[in-house]
Amino acid sequence: MDKRYFLLPLLFLVIISAGCVTPEPVSDSPYQPLDYSLAENWVMVPNASAEQKAVDVFYLYPTLATNLYVDSMNLSDPAARDRAVVNVMTNKGVYEETANVYAPYYRQTGLYSMIGNGTWTEDQYVAGQLAYEDAKAAFLYYLENYNDGKPFILAGHSQGSYRIKQLMIDLFVDPELQGKLVAAYPIGYTVSEFELAQYGQLKPATGELDTGVIITYHTQAPELSGENVVVLPGSIGINPLNWKTDGTYASADENYGAVFFENGSVSSRVANFTGAYLAEVDGSIVLIADSPDPAVYSTPELFAEGVFHTNDYAFFYENLKENVAKRTAAYLEKNGV
Repeated sequence: MDKRYFLLPLLFLVIISAGCVTPEPVSDSPYQPLDYSLAENWVMVPNASAEQKAVDVFYLYPTLATNLYVDSMNLSDPAARDRAVVNVMTNKGVYEETANVYAPYYRQTGLYSMIGNGTWTEDQYVAGQLAYEDAKAAFLYYLENYNDGKPFILAGHSQGSYRIKQLMIDLFVDPELQGKLVAAYPIGYTVSEFELAQYGQLKPATGELDTGVIITYHTQAPELSGENVVVLPGSIGINPLNWKTDGTYASADENYGAVFFENGSVSSRVANFTGAYLAEVDGSIVLIADSPDPAVYSTPELFAEGVFHTNDYAFFYENLKENVAKRTAAYLEKNGV
């Protein structure tokens, strides 16, 4: 076990990640969040005896429920907790060489509670509020008890990225928080042009080294068998291979390596795995990965063939890892830390 972190024991299980849209949070919520002073409500926190890095990362896991119809994640179920652990073990490698990793449990919503199609049952609405209130309470507890004035990165995937976006909309009107943000990586969830216009604290990345910005994209094949339900109207994106926001093609030679995992452990590393380019599809920006076989890398039980949502991290793992380090170094130099 990695002695740099406190981590609950694993029951190695396959993860399913997905996410679409839920209602916005209410500012004064009556929903009771988890108590984040309890160690049992954290997937991972750094070991106090380990060498501390100059920055932290606050990470929220994606939708993990194997029952697509469940409204709210049951944290009394050991299998549900273990799926969260597996996901954190899978994606922490992008961040952990640069930042101290903090990852809370939160009572996320199930897939169909996320999708909603614009309407939700009362139970689904409550589940969405609980998920956000947990995420918010965990982040505020982290700031007050763990952060100790350090700059930080926000990160997630899918539903976890949605909760990160909600936190930024809700809390990052505060200039002090904005100033401490190295960057946010809410990968695999839509940040839209409409939201950028409405919320000044949401700033899109335009290159490799800008800070205080949002890095996100949706990965898919050139052709799909159906709709990509993950991509919402007006979605923005950046290419994680060349860090451009136009359609400039990045060849597979620019891909430093895909990393694939099984049950939280690396199963394979593939250099020069795929090239990629941004394209506009139905008014939204998507990232086209042109090499992966859709029959192999899609998740047909969840999405149309050619939707690579569950591989948003994996296909570009080493490029993301390098960018986290470079962007953090740029922040530290810029701010004299």
